[in-house]
Amino acid sequence: MSPRGEALSINMNRLLHKGKALFLAYDQGMEHGPRDFDKKNVDPEHVLNIALEGGYTGIILLPGVAEKYYHGAIRDIPLIVKLNGKTSLAKIDPISRQFCSVERAIKMGASAVGYTIYDGSPNEPEMFKEFGKIVEEAHDYGIPVIAWMYPRGRFIKDDESNEILAYSARVGLELGADVLKLKFNGDIDNFKWMLRCAGRAKVVVAGGNKTDPKQFLNDVSKVVSAGAMGIAVGRNVWQSDRPFSISKALRSVVIDGKSALEASKFLH
Repeated sequence: MSPRGEALSINMNRLLHKGKALFLAYDQGMEHGPRDFDKKNVDPEHVLNIALEGGYTGIILLPGVAEKYYHGAIRDIPLIVKLNGKTSLAKIDPISRQFCSVERAIKMGASAVGYTIYDGSPNEPEMFKEFGKIVEEAHDYGIPVIAWMYPRGRFIKDDESNEILAYSARVGLELGADVLKLKFNGDIDNFKWMLRCAGRAKVVVAGGNKTDPKQFLNDVSKVVSAGAMGIAVGRNVWQSDRPFSISKALRSVVIDGKSALEASKFLH
């Protein structure tokens, strides 16, 4: 039951346009440190302006940045707050623990919350338990939960193998996530199988490391055509010399259903 004593349906519509998701991810600062940033994109205001002007359907932030920068006109972009995180400094088995509550995220204006799960880690039972409570609390408020499904640990030899990626998709469904953020390894047939494994949980594809813009558009077009709800992209946009151009191209593919070739006109 909700805090008001009534069951709520999960509202994902605010995060979508034409049923598609185009999320700008700016949650890398904790795990990656400053190595991803330059003098421009180290400033959250710069990246939030890209999200606003680029027509993104959601912005992904950790709570500290959200509390300090998610104000004014920026609030027109739906907010997704990541509730857990870790640094790359500790040399331990992968684990990312919750440090922000669902209620705190909602007070910031969150339309959804997110949580990273390192399935395959010896610490997965702790993360599973924590995630289960997050799903229960978020659903009481009627907001969706996004699971970053990132298989990792000493027993995961290849975190982008077909079998492991499909397994992650199924785990996310079984845990109760509404949206799964998954990697795409280039095998479109396996990606279609991942979508089947994810069932009624929606899938957005991780943008990953910065790559050639045209190749990135091709990959995005493939996964969206296969049935992905959209993408969650970060470095391929805000590390670009032309972040607004690549944003227009991505929006035309994800939201408007244009081909990668048609969208590439925005890159010239």
